[in-house]
Formats: sequence, C-alpha cells, structure tokens
Amino acid sequence: MYLKKHFTLTILFCCTVFAVLAQSVIQPYKENSRYWQYQGSPIFLFGGSDNDNLWQWKGEKLTKHLELLASLGGNYVRNTMSDRDEGDIYAFKQLEDGKYDLEQWNEAYWEQLEFFLEETAQRDIIVQLTVWDWFDLSGPNFDRHPLNPSNNVNWEAGLIKEREDFYGGSLYDNNQPVLDLQHKYVEKLLSISFGYDHILYNVGNESSLGAEWENYWAETMKNQAASADKQIYLTSMQLVPSNGVRHVLTYRSLYDFAEISQNNQDSKGARGRKHYENVLAWGRLLESDPGGIMPMNNEKIYGSADGRNYSAGHGKEAEDRFWKNVFGGAASVRFHRSEGYWGIGLSERAQKNIKAMSMFLDSFDVFRAKPYGEIKFIGDSEAYAMAELGKTYAVYFPVGRQSIELDPYLFAKKVSVRFLDIDDGEWMEEEVIDLEWEEELSDMFGFQKGISLTTPENKACVAIVKILE
Repeated sequence: MYLKKHFTLTILFCCTVFAVLAQSVIQPYKENSRYWQYQGSPIFLFGGSDNDNLWQWKGEKLTKHLELLASLGGNYVRNTMSDRDEGDIYAFKQLEDGKYDLEQWNEAYWEQLEFFLEETAQRDIIVQLTVWDWFDLSGPNFDRHPLNPSNNVNWEAGLIKEREDFYGGSLYDNNQPVLDLQHKYVEKLLSISFGYDHILYNVGNESSLGAEWENYWAETMKNQAASADKQIYLTSMQLVPSNGVRHVLTYRSLYDFAEISQNNQDSKGARGRKHYENVLAWGRLLESDPGGIMPMNNEKIYGSADGRNYSAGHGKEAEDRFWKNVFGGAASVRFHRSEGYWGIGLSERAQKNIKAMSMFLDSFDVFRAKPYGEIKFIGDSEAYAMAELGKTYAVYFPVGRQSIELDPYLFAKKVSVRFLDIDDGEWMEEEVIDLEWEEELSDMFGFQKGISLTTPENKACVAIVKILE
C-alpha cells in the first residue's frame, strides 16, 4: 500500500513539474493569444539593439548592451545566424592553408551562440532567432565565404555559384551535398537552442525563396522539436508584409505567429495612418481565422535618425511606428540596427522610447485592451487609442499640437486623465474631470459628449484615461 501511494505521488509530482516547465516556455498567451506569455505570465516584447546578429559580439561588448536594454525595461532582441559583418566568425573550421573544412565545426562559433543565449536568458530577454539570412552570400560576401567552393576543401568548383544555388537551389535543384550540409547545420543549431525557453524562431530573413522552401524548413524544425520533446513557436518573414500574413494563414499548421516587420519601412510598408491601418487589418484577418488570433511581431522598426536611407524612412517615423504597432494590437516591437541608416538601434532616442514604453506598460494592461476607434479628431490632429471598454483607455499622440474627443461609450460621470511625456520619461500630474451627460441629450442624434484631450506640449505623449465613477 505504501509503495503504491508513493508511486502515485511520484507520478503526480512529475506531471506537475512537466506542466510548470511547459508553461515557462515563451508561447502565445493562454488568455489572449494576440500576445505572448513567458514563465506563465503575459509579456509584451519591446526593445532595440545595434546589431542583428548579437551572438557574434563577445564578452562585455555584448553584456553591456544587454544590461543597457534591461535597465530601460526592454526585453526583446533580434538574432540572425548571420556572418556577413566584418569580424564575424564562420561555423566551419579554417585550415592552415586558409581554406575551410565543411566537415569540421569551428567550436568557437557555437560557444559564442551559447554565451549569447545564456546571457539573454539570465536577463529574461526574449530572442527572436532567424536561421537563414540569404544576404550572407550576396555580392562580395560570397567571394570570401566558406560555402564558396573556391574557399573549402569539400566541394567541387561549380557546385554552387551564387546565393540562390545554396538557398532555394539546394531544394529545388535537388542539390544533395548542399542539402545535407544544411540539415547538419540546422540540427546542430537546434541541439543548442532547444536547451533554452526564451527563443522564438523565424525560418528566414526577408525571404523571397518561395512557399516550398519556407515550409520545408518549418516542417524540418518542427519535426526535430517533436523528436526532442520540445515545443517551439515559428514564423516566416516575407519581404512583402501582407504576403507574410497570407503565408502563415495558409499554412497555419506550421506557423504560430506573423512577422510584419516590413510594414515598418517606407519602401515595402506604409507611411502615416496607413501603417497603423495595416496592423489593424491584419489583426482582423488573423482573428477571423478558425484557428483564432495569433501574435503579430515586429522584430524590425525601420527609420534612421536623419532619414537619409530612403527605403527605411526617418527616425521620427521609427518612433511613431514603435508606438502605433502597440496601439494597433501587435505583440512585439524592436528598433532596427542603425548600421546603414536602417534604424535607430539602441541610440539615445531609442532609449527614451523604450523607457517610456516600459512605464506605459506598467500602468496600462494591454493584454485586456483592444485597439479603439471612437475618437473625434479636432482639425488635423492625429491620435491612436486602445481601450478596456468601460474601465481604462490609452491614447498615443505623435509630435505636434493634438486635440481630440474620446468617446468612452459609457455614461461616465467622473474620469481621471494622466499624460506620459515620452521624451522626459515622466508622468504629469493627474487631472480629474466631471462629465455632465444630461446636457448632451439629443433624441435625434443620441449622446454627443466626449472627453476632451489636448497634448500639454508639442511633444509625443501618451494619455491614460480611467473611469472613476
């Protein structure tokens, strides 16, 4: 009897432990799958970094960058398994004659990855990891890369001649030596990353390689995860953002979230209010799918400080897109790297917005709110709102003198209003407003009363409105 009882308690204990471990993995939020949860609690992902492949940074260069992000409240970085920047190391061992042996790993490559994953895990910084980045083999990068047959001792000349041969060509042309190496690489990569619970996966960066390529590797990764008894969450980033949403909706069994980063630039995305409307539209499409809403991530918010990169847009656009994505119902935002004038990275401007975002999220429950459109604009004003209807409302105002009327759609008698100055990172003094609805009755047109909100200065800010009575 004792042994039977002891055995039963052991089984119950093991089941409880496995349940807790399953909840600790980054995954769609159980109560609102528009967002993520981590270690059993909902989490909004936001951040910025000066590099796309942070794992290539060593020692204090990496840890100081992560410490800075964490000190601002940020919790999200992008990491491509890229090796095209000066000083980056390759996955394969270099021989004394300068050539590479594709059958031997460069152990330092994998050690750096483990260091990066360990350091981010310790700080609860979520990593969105991209496996394939086909820009690694573009132009002069191919000339010096170990995968160029001229630079290794394994492949005959002509086996691959350009990046398309290595990526899409391995599958579409049934290039078995290349495909075998790719499988070996992915297996090694996942054998390391599966040891961590704070990783989201992306098949490829700005892929134009076709659905068959994307799905092949998505299925490969999901199968390897299943064999390792590991649950992973995966997406596929397309160069055209609407195609990315279409792709994950079409192949819902393979993909767990949408990546809409390309909406955050001038050349492939949209400017002004259209950018926000895209996020709303894709959210409605995902919500209408029988599988229900899934997270929409933005691992790249484009826009350089002075706007000299025509494709990326201006730094002010980057700041606006950072906030508009949140108010449009997206699940993550991250400022893109500043190199090449693509983004503002973790610059001073980015730091101010990340800190202010942390303050906002501490004061407003985005996980219970939805994008809200009951706004009357005064003049040429611009604003974006979210609401937990009848309880709390939040409004983002871009730079400028903005005036609106917010309709709470309840007979609220008393509300409080508090503004967050994004630049200064400070909450302004709270104001309490009494609303006299009786004076606004109209048999023909209904109730016309709204809450008047005007930005205190010509600066970007957020207002939180709470119904008190």
